[in-house]
Formats: sequence, structure tokens, C-alpha cells
Amino acid sequence: MVQHTEHPRSVTFPNNDMSQFGKGLSHFQHDFLSSGLFTDERLARLIERYPREYYMITTMTQQSQKPEWRNGDLNGVSGEYALEAIRNGRLWLCLRRFDLIAPEYDDLVADAFAQIESMNPGLTTSGHKSSLLISSPGARVLYHADIPMVSLWHLRGRKRVWLYDPNDKTHLPDEVLEGIMLRETEEEIPYDQSWDQTAQSIVLEPGYALSWPHNAPHRVDNLEGLNVSITTDYFTPETKRRYGVYYTNGLMRRRLGVKPRSTSANGIGAYAKCAAALAAKKVGVKAATERSMMQTFKLNKEMPGALIDLSPAEQQAITQY
Repeated sequence: MVQHTEHPRSVTFPNNDMSQFGKGLSHFQHDFLSSGLFTDERLARLIERYPREYYMITTMTQQSQKPEWRNGDLNGVSGEYALEAIRNGRLWLCLRRFDLIAPEYDDLVADAFAQIESMNPGLTTSGHKSSLLISSPGARVLYHADIPMVSLWHLRGRKRVWLYDPNDKTHLPDEVLEGIMLRETEEEIPYDQSWDQTAQSIVLEPGYALSWPHNAPHRVDNLEGLNVSITTDYFTPETKRRYGVYYTNGLMRRRLGVKPRSTSANGIGAYAKCAAALAAKKVGVKAATERSMMQTFKLNKEMPGALIDLSPAEQQAITQY
């Protein structure tokens, strides 16, 4: 068992109210920056440690353009060059699975979750998977919803997070959420700018963190500076059941032609759907199609921030673990 160092003041909740963590919107503080792990030098060395199958580098369209999210490759550049390219481009680098590649970073998050649970005895979380996000000034994350719960620990730069009501079927229709759970599509979903009028908008400064309701649609605009954050996927018992319900509902709709009548995560029906989802995964039952992520560009080694677009013949599927 990994022994985690105690950090008595590593996480601070305003007015000591941590009751919404793992349920609703929770905005709080952390002290990850005191670790010294997020300087340019440490980040450059971390980038160079990462195997291809555990990182993603992407680019995105401008706010006024048709939403598009493209995947690429670092093209063998140094960690310092990668950081310079991100500073000068419209890029988003995700270094995945700290638990496998970077345990010193994973320990920071594990300690923080242990503290949060100790302060909230009714809270149980599991399935923690953390990644580092390094992104350009002015970069953005398109409107999307995630499969697990998410906490976002911000470290450098400033960003604005837009959060939308997950219970509003206009923002997130059941069939769309089922498709996300079944991994038929990437997590981007249809978005209408008028929804911003009722969205929650939060500016994240270094040393602050957010966790939001399960499957809440959201998007992110970087405001200034090289942005560095940790994102952690996790589940609570209730959100595990919610995942199982939507997964089974999706299979029923697509494979049996049945329109599911309930999305409740409580009661006998929810437990039955969770058991069905587990069985379907065990025997390999899938939806008709699953998404394939394609590599469509690589970094230009001569001009930081510039991209080399790949021809259709040069493009290839990206393997991720």
C-alpha cells in the first residue's frame, strides 16, 4: 500500500463547507504549487517521460468557427520545445494516468482526496485517474460532458469554466449522454451560445479547484498565460449507478429498439441496470460503433506553435490506454 504524506492544510473549503464535493458544485483551494512540481523545468522533464500511448495533444477552432477538435503528435520534440509550442499556438496537451507514469504527481491528488473524505465522513470516492493539462493562452475546451465525476485543480494561468445544468434535457438529451457512456462519439455535444445566459461562469485562479455535478456539460476558455491544471476523474457510489443506468439504457435503445423509461440511479431498477451493464462489459457487448481517434497533425519542429497537417494517407488511429 502506498503511504501518502499528510498535508493538514492542503485543501481548504470556504466556511469549511465541503458537503457539495462529489454531489454539486464545489469551489475550493489547494496547495499543490508548494510541491515545486509545476515549474517549466519540471514540466519539460515530465513531458519527455511520457509514452505515446499515454498523452494526447489537440488543437481546436476559434470561438466563432464551427466547433472542431483535432488530435496530433508531439513529433519527438523536447519538453522545452513542447512548452514553447503550446505558449505560441492553440494547443492542449494532456498527460494521462499519473498513477502509472508519474506517481509523485498522483500522490498530491491522493493526499487531497484523503483529506476531503476525512472532512466529510459521508463521502466515498473511487476510481481516481489524474492527468496534467497544459494549454495555450486563448485555447479552449469545447462544450462537452464527461463520463465520470471530475475535479479540476488549477495551477498556472487563468481560465473561465462554464457549467450547464445536467438535468436540462435541452442541454444534454438522454440519447446523447448514452452515446457518451457507450463511447460512440467523443465527448463534444451540440451547443447553443444562448445557453450561456443561464450557465454558471467561474474564473479559476492558480491555487483554486472545482468539482461539479456528474455529467454536467461544460466548456473552458483560457484567459491568459500558459494554463496548467490537473484533472481527476472519480466516482461515488451514486454516480457509478448513474453510469450503469445510462450505459444499459443506451444498449437497450440501440440493440433492442427499446426506449428507456427511467434514468433514476436509485431503486431496484437502477441496480438491475447496473448489473446488466457489468455483464455486458464482461462479455464484450458494445454499441454498433465506437469512436476512433485519428492523428491529423504533428508539431512543426522549426516554428513553435505551428502545425504540420497530415494527408489522409498519413493519418492513423491513436492508441490510448
